[in-house]
Amino acid sequence: MDLGILMLIFGSDRQFRRVKAIKNTLRGRRTVSNLYWALEYGMLDFIDVLHGADFGEDQPVLAQLSANGLAQADDDFRIQLTAKGVEQQQAYLNQLLPLESLAVSSRYDVAKFMRRFSFATQIVSEFSYGNNQYYPQSINYFEDQLLKRWFIDHKQDHLPEHFRQLLNSFLSDLHQDELADLFVQSLVGHDFSGLTAEQVTVKRHVPTTIIELQWLQLYGMLLEKVMRAGKTSLFAPLTAGLAKPIISNSAQTTFKMFVRQADRNPHAIATQRHIKLTTVYEHLLEAAILTPVAKFPYRTLISEDLMNQLVAHQPANVGEWSFQDASQVVNQLAFFQFRLFQIYRSKTTDGH
Repeated sequence: MDLGILMLIFGSDRQFRRVKAIKNTLRGRRTVSNLYWALEYGMLDFIDVLHGADFGEDQPVLAQLSANGLAQADDDFRIQLTAKGVEQQQAYLNQLLPLESLAVSSRYDVAKFMRRFSFATQIVSEFSYGNNQYYPQSINYFEDQLLKRWFIDHKQDHLPEHFRQLLNSFLSDLHQDELADLFVQSLVGHDFSGLTAEQVTVKRHVPTTIIELQWLQLYGMLLEKVMRAGKTSLFAPLTAGLAKPIISNSAQTTFKMFVRQADRNPHAIATQRHIKLTTVYEHLLEAAILTPVAKFPYRTLISEDLMNQLVAHQPANVGEWSFQDASQVVNQLAFFQFRLFQIYRSKTTDGH
């Protein structure tokens, strides 16, 4: 993935944004710090959409964006888009579907679904031609077995016809021949080996990263279409095990224990779960970031007096308020309470 393109797509002309935080948000590194900056940048819907992607080094990208007049960069590896950068950002966005369709990859493993569907297409296509001698796509053992079981269970159910109907319906729903062609180019079938993103780039003169993002968007839309058909759908097995947890399982366990406790005592949870108190606090912060503001008990963890002190001293930009500065004006302030206040103010100001 081209980091420069991604920085432009997810950059802003209104605030400096940490390059590392944007990268870690997109590839799904769920530390509290990364989640917090995703909240501040309005990127919570894009956590893990590019799971495990390799973006390369930051410095050359920052230097190039600055040299091209697309962004300003500071010594903390943060960027802010220039007017020229905003123009380029809009040019890239115009090549994509609305970013909401990319956000599907934050909730489901769309990349895995893409591999499954492409393999399923090859199997059904060759079957429809009565061809048993072909080189199947390379896919891991679990996925291979899932697809084989699905094919065996349904090959006598007029599978090629159902597959054709699904594809026709989905491609028609796109209402754009260019997008329909792009989707088909990702498939593998009888006497058609499909194209790589690099090959499509040569044909369409569009950056490879844009092609890869478009495919994720299209397959996210297809996944949602298949899921809307329900669990009895012939294609439902292709969606098995793709859901991603909104909150990590361990943080979810801690948060549920906390809200069920009469006294809501983090120390007791640390003892019961045999984890450090700092880990309990990290779990609660993760839950606060990823839970609607009305469903998190902020007032239990921040007293009214402390809340009033923090509100009285907060700067205009609470997100950039440092703990060091805050602790100088609020006595005995714990970092956990400070960060929780920042999360609360961000969510109440932005209407989360």
